[in-house]
Amino acid sequence: MKKYFIISLLIGLFFNCNHTNKNTVLDSDYLNTLNLNRELRSKNRVKYLELTGLFKLDSTANSFGKAASNQFVLNIEYLPPSIGNIQLSEKGLKFQAAKNIKVSTETGDQIETLALPIDAYGNSEQLTYKSLKWQVITRSGSLYLRVWDSKNLAIKAFKGFKNFDVNSDFIFDANFKYFKTTQQESVASKLGRNEITDFIGQVHFTYKENNYTLDVGSECFLMVADLTSGETTYGGGRYMYLELPDTNGSIRLDFNYLYNPPCAFSEFTTCLYPPRQNQLALKIEAGELLKKDL
Repeated sequence: MKKYFIISLLIGLFFNCNHTNKNTVLDSDYLNTLNLNRELRSKNRVKYLELTGLFKLDSTANSFGKAASNQFVLNIEYLPPSIGNIQLSEKGLKFQAAKNIKVSTETGDQIETLALPIDAYGNSEQLTYKSLKWQVITRSGSLYLRVWDSKNLAIKAFKGFKNFDVNSDFIFDANFKYFKTTQQESVASKLGRNEITDFIGQVHFTYKENNYTLDVGSECFLMVADLTSGETTYGGGRYMYLELPDTNGSIRLDFNYLYNPPCAFSEFTTCLYPPRQNQLALKIEAGELLKKDL
Protein backbone atom coordinates (compact mmCIF):
# COMPACT_ATOMS: atom_id res chain seq x y z
CA MET A 1 0.00 0.00 0.00
CA LYS A 2 2.87 2.39 0.82
CA LYS A 3 4.24 2.17 -2.72
CA TYR A 4 0.79 2.93 -4.11
CA PHE A 5 0.52 5.96 -1.82
CA ILE A 6 3.90 7.31 -2.92
CA ILE A 7 3.10 6.96 -6.64
CA SER A 8 -0.31 8.53 -6.16
CA LEU A 9 1.22 11.39 -4.19
CA LEU A 10 3.58 12.20 -7.05
CA ILE A 11 0.63 12.28 -9.42
CA GLY A 12 -1.34 14.47 -7.02
CA LEU A 13 1.41 17.07 -6.97
CA PHE A 14 0.54 18.06 -10.53
CA PHE A 15 -2.03 20.39 -9.06
CA ASN A 16 -1.31 23.21 -6.66
CA CYS A 17 -3.39 23.42 -3.49
CA ASN A 18 -1.73 26.54 -2.17
CA HIS A 19 -4.00 28.95 -4.02
CA THR A 20 -6.74 30.45 -1.86
CA ASN A 21 -8.99 31.99 -4.49
CA LYS A 22 -12.38 30.28 -4.34
CA ASN A 23 -13.44 31.96 -7.57
CA THR A 24 -10.92 29.93 -9.51
CA VAL A 25 -11.34 30.37 -13.24
CA LEU A 26 -11.76 27.01 -14.91
CA ASP A 27 -9.61 28.10 -17.81
CA SER A 28 -7.59 25.98 -20.25
CA ASP A 29 -4.59 25.82 -17.91
CA TYR A 30 -6.72 24.48 -15.07
CA LEU A 31 -8.46 21.94 -17.31
CA ASN A 32 -5.18 20.79 -18.88
CA THR A 33 -3.67 20.20 -15.43
CA LEU A 34 -6.75 18.30 -14.27
CA ASN A 35 -6.81 16.17 -17.42
CA LEU A 36 -3.10 15.41 -17.07
CA ASN A 37 -3.72 14.23 -13.52
CA ARG A 38 -6.51 11.94 -14.75
CA GLU A 39 -4.38 10.55 -17.57
CA LEU A 40 -1.56 9.74 -15.19
CA ARG A 41 -4.03 8.18 -12.78
CA SER A 42 -5.36 6.01 -15.59
CA LYS A 43 -1.86 4.78 -16.46
CA ASN A 44 -1.15 4.05 -12.80
CA ARG A 45 -4.24 1.81 -12.66
CA VAL A 46 -2.68 -0.78 -14.93
CA LYS A 47 -0.79 -2.42 -12.07
CA TYR A 48 -4.09 -2.96 -10.25
CA LEU A 49 -5.80 -4.28 -13.37
CA GLU A 50 -2.95 -6.80 -13.59
CA LEU A 51 -3.93 -8.23 -10.20
CA THR A 52 -5.15 -11.79 -10.54
CA GLY A 53 -4.97 -13.20 -7.02
CA LEU A 54 -4.82 -12.36 -3.33
CA PHE A 55 -4.42 -15.22 -0.85
CA LYS A 56 -3.88 -15.27 2.90
CA LEU A 57 -0.88 -17.31 4.03
CA ASP A 58 -2.42 -19.26 6.90
CA SER A 59 -0.47 -22.52 6.73
CA THR A 60 3.19 -23.56 6.72
CA ALA A 61 3.10 -24.64 3.05
CA ASN A 62 1.39 -22.52 0.39
CA SER A 63 1.59 -23.96 -3.12
CA PHE A 64 0.16 -22.10 -6.10
CA GLY A 65 -0.39 -22.81 -9.79
CA LYS A 66 -3.12 -23.94 -12.18
CA ALA A 67 -3.82 -27.41 -10.72
CA ALA A 68 -6.73 -27.83 -8.33
CA SER A 69 -4.40 -29.63 -5.93
CA ASN A 70 -2.67 -26.34 -5.05
CA GLN A 71 -3.66 -24.45 -1.96
CA PHE A 72 -3.96 -21.33 -4.14
CA VAL A 73 -5.39 -21.99 -7.61
CA LEU A 74 -4.74 -19.53 -10.44
CA ASN A 75 -7.06 -20.05 -13.40
CA ILE A 76 -4.61 -18.85 -16.05
CA GLU A 77 -4.28 -20.83 -19.27
CA TYR A 78 -0.50 -20.74 -19.78
CA LEU A 79 0.44 -21.66 -16.21
CA PRO A 80 1.93 -25.06 -15.31
CA PRO A 81 0.19 -27.26 -12.72
CA SER A 82 2.42 -25.81 -10.00
CA ILE A 83 4.74 -22.80 -9.91
CA GLY A 84 6.11 -23.34 -6.46
CA ASN A 85 5.55 -23.18 -2.75
CA ILE A 86 5.91 -20.42 -0.16
CA GLN A 87 7.01 -22.03 3.07
CA LEU A 88 6.29 -20.28 6.36
CA SER A 89 8.30 -21.18 9.47
CA GLU A 90 9.72 -19.59 12.61
CA LYS A 91 12.77 -18.65 10.53
CA GLY A 92 10.65 -16.67 8.10
CA LEU A 93 9.46 -17.14 4.51
CA LYS A 94 11.11 -19.17 1.78
CA PHE A 95 10.08 -19.75 -1.83
CA GLN A 96 10.70 -23.13 -3.45
CA ALA A 97 10.14 -23.35 -7.21
CA ALA A 98 8.44 -26.42 -8.68
CA LYS A 99 10.58 -28.79 -10.75
CA ASN A 100 11.68 -27.35 -14.11
CA ILE A 101 9.97 -24.01 -13.43
CA LYS A 102 12.23 -21.04 -14.20
CA VAL A 103 11.55 -18.32 -11.63
CA SER A 104 13.43 -15.01 -11.67
CA THR A 105 14.11 -12.27 -9.14
CA GLU A 106 13.64 -8.56 -9.75
CA THR A 107 17.24 -8.36 -10.95
CA GLY A 108 16.73 -11.19 -13.44
CA ASP A 109 18.58 -13.89 -11.50
CA GLN A 110 17.10 -17.34 -11.90
CA ILE A 111 16.43 -19.15 -8.63
CA GLU A 112 15.10 -22.44 -7.33
CA THR A 113 14.99 -21.51 -3.65
CA LEU A 114 15.03 -18.07 -2.09
CA ALA A 115 14.49 -16.63 1.39
CA LEU A 116 11.83 -13.90 1.38
CA PRO A 117 12.53 -11.41 4.19
CA ILE A 118 9.81 -8.84 4.85
CA ASP A 119 10.95 -5.21 4.48
CA ALA A 120 10.00 -2.14 6.50
CA TYR A 121 6.88 -1.68 4.36
CA GLY A 122 5.70 -5.24 5.04
CA ASN A 123 6.60 -6.57 1.59
CA SER A 124 8.85 -9.31 0.28
CA GLU A 125 10.90 -9.28 -2.91
CA GLN A 126 8.91 -9.80 -6.11
CA LEU A 127 9.42 -12.96 -8.15
CA THR A 128 8.37 -13.67 -11.73
CA TYR A 129 7.48 -16.53 -14.06
CA LYS A 130 6.75 -15.51 -17.65
CA SER A 131 4.08 -12.75 -17.39
CA LEU A 132 3.22 -13.69 -13.80
CA LYS A 133 4.60 -11.75 -10.81
CA TRP A 134 4.02 -12.32 -7.10
CA GLN A 135 4.98 -10.90 -3.73
CA VAL A 136 4.12 -11.41 -0.08
CA ILE A 137 2.50 -8.34 1.51
CA THR A 138 1.44 -7.54 5.07
CA ARG A 139 -2.02 -6.30 5.98
CA SER A 140 -3.30 -5.94 9.56
CA GLY A 141 -0.46 -8.10 10.82
CA SER A 142 -1.24 -10.98 8.44
CA LEU A 143 0.69 -12.15 5.38
CA TYR A 144 -0.91 -12.36 1.94
CA LEU A 145 0.30 -13.61 -1.43
CA ARG A 146 -0.45 -10.97 -4.08
CA VAL A 147 -0.28 -12.05 -7.72
CA TRP A 148 -0.15 -9.99 -10.93
CA ASP A 149 -0.47 -11.11 -14.56
CA SER A 150 0.63 -8.57 -17.18
CA LYS A 151 -1.60 -10.41 -19.70
CA ASN A 152 -4.69 -10.23 -17.51
CA LEU A 153 -7.78 -9.79 -19.68
CA ALA A 154 -9.06 -7.17 -17.22
CA ILE A 155 -6.54 -4.68 -18.62
CA LYS A 156 -8.19 -4.47 -22.04
CA ALA A 157 -11.69 -4.99 -20.66
CA PHE A 158 -11.50 -1.92 -18.41
CA LYS A 159 -12.79 1.16 -20.23
CA GLY A 160 -12.26 3.75 -17.53
CA PHE A 161 -14.61 5.81 -15.38
CA LYS A 162 -16.75 8.79 -16.19
CA ASN A 163 -16.43 12.02 -14.23
CA PHE A 164 -18.84 14.65 -13.03
CA ASP A 165 -18.61 17.84 -15.04
CA VAL A 166 -15.86 20.03 -13.60
CA ASN A 167 -17.52 21.98 -10.80
CA SER A 168 -16.10 25.19 -9.30
CA ASP A 169 -18.56 24.87 -6.38
CA PHE A 170 -16.34 22.10 -5.01
CA ILE A 171 -13.11 24.08 -5.01
CA PHE A 172 -12.65 25.50 -1.53
CA ASP A 173 -10.49 27.96 0.32
CA ALA A 174 -9.64 25.58 3.16
CA ASN A 175 -7.42 25.62 6.20
CA PHE A 176 -5.13 22.84 7.33
CA LYS A 177 -3.98 22.28 10.89
CA TYR A 178 -1.42 19.66 11.94
CA PHE A 179 -2.05 17.50 14.98
CA LYS A 180 0.52 18.01 17.72
CA THR A 181 1.48 14.37 17.26
CA THR A 182 0.48 11.86 14.59
CA GLN A 183 -2.76 10.13 15.55
CA GLN A 184 -3.42 6.46 14.86
CA GLU A 185 -6.85 5.05 14.16
CA SER A 186 -8.23 1.65 13.28
CA VAL A 187 -9.76 1.99 9.80
CA ALA A 188 -11.95 -0.53 7.97
CA SER A 189 -10.59 -2.17 4.81
CA LYS A 190 -11.82 -4.29 1.92
CA LEU A 191 -10.25 -7.33 3.56
CA GLY A 192 -12.89 -7.11 6.27
CA ARG A 193 -10.19 -6.40 8.83
CA ASN A 194 -9.25 -3.05 10.30
CA GLU A 195 -5.88 -1.46 9.55
CA ILE A 196 -4.07 0.91 11.90
CA THR A 197 -3.67 4.15 9.95
CA ASP A 198 -1.75 7.36 10.68
CA PHE A 199 -3.44 10.77 10.48
CA ILE A 200 -1.35 13.93 10.55
CA GLY A 201 -3.91 16.74 10.69
CA GLN A 202 -7.27 18.15 9.69
CA VAL A 203 -8.54 20.23 6.79
CA HIS A 204 -11.44 22.62 7.49
CA PHE A 205 -13.77 24.07 4.85
CA THR A 206 -17.19 25.70 4.59
CA TYR A 207 -19.92 24.72 2.13
CA LYS A 208 -23.35 26.41 2.02
CA GLU A 209 -22.66 28.03 5.40
CA ASN A 210 -21.92 24.67 7.05
CA ASN A 211 -18.49 23.85 8.45
CA TYR A 212 -16.81 20.52 7.70
CA THR A 213 -13.64 18.84 8.88
CA LEU A 214 -11.69 15.97 7.32
CA ASP A 215 -8.80 14.00 8.83
CA VAL A 216 -5.79 13.80 6.50
CA GLY A 217 -3.54 10.75 6.49
CA SER A 218 0.21 10.47 6.21
CA GLU A 219 1.73 11.37 2.83
CA CYS A 220 -1.11 13.93 2.42
CA PHE A 221 -3.62 11.17 1.68
CA LEU A 222 -7.34 11.93 2.02
CA MET A 223 -10.22 9.42 2.08
CA VAL A 224 -13.73 10.82 1.70
CA ALA A 225 -17.26 9.41 1.63
CA ASP A 226 -20.36 11.52 1.00
CA LEU A 227 -24.03 11.25 0.11
CA THR A 228 -23.18 10.20 -3.47
CA SER A 229 -21.29 7.13 -2.15
CA GLY A 230 -23.08 3.95 -3.20
CA GLU A 231 -25.29 5.85 -5.64
CA THR A 232 -23.38 7.69 -8.34
CA THR A 233 -19.93 7.14 -6.82
CA TYR A 234 -18.17 4.14 -5.31
CA GLY A 235 -19.78 2.96 -2.07
CA GLY A 236 -16.45 2.66 -0.28
CA GLY A 237 -15.63 6.34 -0.77
CA ARG A 238 -13.03 8.06 -2.92
CA TYR A 239 -9.43 9.22 -2.56
CA MET A 240 -7.32 12.25 -3.31
CA TYR A 241 -3.96 13.73 -2.34
CA LEU A 242 -3.34 17.21 -1.01
CA GLU A 243 -0.31 19.45 -1.20
CA LEU A 244 0.09 20.65 2.37
CA PRO A 245 2.00 23.61 3.78
CA ASP A 246 4.96 23.04 6.08
CA THR A 247 3.02 24.71 8.90
CA ASN A 248 -0.65 25.31 9.61
CA GLY A 249 -2.21 27.45 6.93
CA SER A 250 -4.51 27.85 3.95
CA ILE A 251 -4.77 25.35 1.10
CA ARG A 252 -6.99 24.82 -1.88
CA LEU A 253 -9.27 21.81 -1.53
CA ASP A 254 -10.38 20.74 -5.00
CA PHE A 255 -12.78 17.80 -5.02
CA ASN A 256 -12.65 17.63 -8.83
CA TYR A 257 -9.54 15.52 -8.20
CA LEU A 258 -11.40 12.81 -6.29
CA TYR A 259 -10.82 9.38 -7.78
CA ASN A 260 -12.02 5.83 -7.21
CA PRO A 261 -9.86 3.51 -5.10
CA PRO A 262 -8.47 0.30 -6.65
CA CYS A 263 -11.21 -1.80 -5.04
CA ALA A 264 -13.71 -0.08 -7.35
CA PHE A 265 -12.27 -2.01 -10.31
CA SER A 266 -10.34 -5.00 -8.91
CA GLU A 267 -11.45 -7.63 -6.41
CA PHE A 268 -7.85 -8.46 -5.43
CA THR A 269 -7.19 -5.24 -3.54
CA THR A 270 -6.87 -4.19 0.09
CA CYS A 271 -8.28 -0.65 0.05
CA LEU A 272 -8.90 1.37 3.18
CA TYR A 273 -12.31 2.97 3.68
CA PRO A 274 -12.83 6.53 4.97
CA PRO A 275 -13.06 6.75 8.76
CA ARG A 276 -16.39 7.80 10.24
CA GLN A 277 -15.33 11.43 10.66
CA ASN A 278 -14.61 11.64 6.92
CA GLN A 279 -18.11 10.54 5.91
CA LEU A 280 -19.75 13.82 4.97
CA ALA A 281 -23.47 14.61 5.06
CA LEU A 282 -23.38 16.38 1.70
CA LYS A 283 -23.25 15.46 -1.96
CA ILE A 284 -19.84 16.01 -3.53
CA GLU A 285 -20.83 16.07 -7.19
CA ALA A 286 -17.28 16.33 -8.47
CA GLY A 287 -14.53 13.90 -9.42
CA GLU A 288 -14.93 10.33 -10.59
CA LEU A 289 -18.23 8.51 -10.89
CA LEU A 290 -18.67 4.79 -10.37
CA LYS A 291 -20.27 4.17 -13.77
CA LYS A 292 -17.72 2.96 -16.32
CA ASP A 293 -17.53 4.15 -19.89
CA LEU A 294 -18.94 1.52 -22.24
